[in-house]
Amino acid sequence: MKLQTNYPLIGHVRSAKHFATPDSVILKCLIFAIIFLVTQTLEGIPLVAAAMPALLSKAQVMMETNGEVSSEEMMQQINVLLADPSLTLVMLYSTALCTLAVLFYCRVIQRRKLSTMGFFKKHALLQYLAGLLAGFAMFSLIVLLSVLFGGVTWNGYVGVSAGVLLPMCGGWLLQGMSEEVLCRGYFMTDVLRHKNVVWAVALNSVFFGLLHAFNNGFSVPAMVNLTLYAVMISLYVLRTNSLWGACALHSIWNAVQGNFYGLPVSGIDAGGTVFSCSLNDGHALINGGRFGLEAGLPCTIVLLLSIALLLLVPGSAVKAPAGTDTPDAPSAGEAA
Repeated sequence: MKLQTNYPLIGHVRSAKHFATPDSVILKCLIFAIIFLVTQTLEGIPLVAAAMPALLSKAQVMMETNGEVSSEEMMQQINVLLADPSLTLVMLYSTALCTLAVLFYCRVIQRRKLSTMGFFKKHALLQYLAGLLAGFAMFSLIVLLSVLFGGVTWNGYVGVSAGVLLPMCGGWLLQGMSEEVLCRGYFMTDVLRHKNVVWAVALNSVFFGLLHAFNNGFSVPAMVNLTLYAVMISLYVLRTNSLWGACALHSIWNAVQGNFYGLPVSGIDAGGTVFSCSLNDGHALINGGRFGLEAGLPCTIVLLLSIALLLLVPGSAVKAPAGTDTPDAPSAGEAA
């Protein structure tokens, strides 16, 4: 397979007059790493604030027992505490801080237009709805294959109140968007400014996989599938000439596995769910074990098929919308 190089978004990024970024790949990666650390610090502030009272209470219990509660037992209790659905909700909503920080960097520091990140106004709602449909269909196919291959048991309808489901869906909406803004909207297009599409897709995809390295159950298959996922969604952005659809696909992908099918989301237990599925012991190759279906073989199959479709299905990429979001005229001497 050969990657196309004539996606409209590439020309839009390269012809933008105002887009301050170094042409060195190493410097681009270092800046990305710094921005990631800053965003993670920002996201951690609300989570620490929400968990602090309970954490202090646990620490006080340990001091009052004069060591009768071992550090291992205390860590187990803390892990149970951090798995509380209310803290998961805080963690999801805090990702909005990542999106705001990245948008600030791109608009104020790099002085670039939002359209160079893939945020075109025209057809934004249509692109978002299409992304929701694509993400729901893809992950539903992964669940179906996992059940057929014996890695997952379908337990049927459980039911969850709207008071639980809607806030979680809102959280996933923000969380999915934050990772797309960071990895595809900012970093992929930043690399595209001076390097070819292979560099841009490969670098953001590998980094995306590594960003999940500290999640519960992270493994080599998880890294492979996360990288493939990033390749797929990078091509989706380029093929549709829009970041809106990728944000929607990512959000619904997480929401349906966690709160529709009741499965771990990259090692995170999401709480209330509409349906229930169980990961069968001894089938980690299929169901991904503790990390969830994103580390399983059915996910690999669906992602590879999706990548092939995005690369091989005939049809030109969507043209860049006309109007206020069209590319700036290239400045003299600006590299293409």
